[in-house]
Amino acid sequence: MQRRVAAIYFVFFLVMGASAYSVIALAESPTVEVPGDTYSQGDSFTVNNQEFTVTEAALEESDGGGHGGGGGASYAGTLTYTNTSFRYTATLENNSTVPYQNDTYRVLTNNESDSFTLHQEFNVSAILADDPAVFNTTTTIEGEQYVTYRENNTNRLLSEYLPEPDSQEFSTGDSLQYQGNETTVASVSASEVTLEWTGDKTLTHDLAEGSNVTLAGTQYFAHFSGHDDSVQVTIAESQEAYPVYNNELARQDYFHERMNGLWGIVILAGVVAALIVALAMMPIKG
Repeated sequence: MQRRVAAIYFVFFLVMGASAYSVIALAESPTVEVPGDTYSQGDSFTVNNQEFTVTEAALEESDGGGHGGGGGASYAGTLTYTNTSFRYTATLENNSTVPYQNDTYRVLTNNESDSFTLHQEFNVSAILADDPAVFNTTTTIEGEQYVTYRENNTNRLLSEYLPEPDSQEFSTGDSLQYQGNETTVASVSASEVTLEWTGDKTLTHDLAEGSNVTLAGTQYFAHFSGHDDSVQVTIAESQEAYPVYNNELARQDYFHERMNGLWGIVILAGVVAALIVALAMMPIKG
């Protein structure tokens, strides 16, 4: 009789566990769907006349940081766009040399008048090397540098030998060519000159699941889907779609809670069934 009752309870818990497991096996996790346009890697789209390109959309593996932390996978993406009016600046320090008009010039500032001068500097060694009539090095006599002619060893002041250096003055607001760019003198101080110009610059936005990103003045957020080589990213406006996104995440959380409860039933039913069998098989004294 004892074993008969045990068998009934065993079957009861076995059926309970099997029923819970069958629900787990058939249940499908709800997918997160948000209103917005979906793109794959390489796709482009336009926001407020600004074109953006999805240069990365992937599911990346993580090793947990190498300190015993758990690894896992997470979505990541990158948007690339070109700012056609990016403001560049360059700083020219006083008494420094800079390339200008295919030559070398020295920067000399005049803070009192908000102006500076570009004074041409000569490569004396190169000029002497190119002139077969003179020796390749200068001679210093009583603190002055001289050039010596090979034919008769006569000396000539270096300042007289060299051509008249070019000198150009610029003030705040003036334009000048600098390293291939049409620049404007933004400011002049005693220590430096600031040039500015506009041009193209490629910029990026990093994307993560549910992260916000501002595109051309409008706030969006990213939602990823897919796996392996078919990862896609949905770019949705935050104001309209983010509440929907949060509701979808809540549905997923509720689903996983229910699944965890069913797994608890499966495990508990299995343990109880095993315990009933063990107790039923124990010998009866007397």
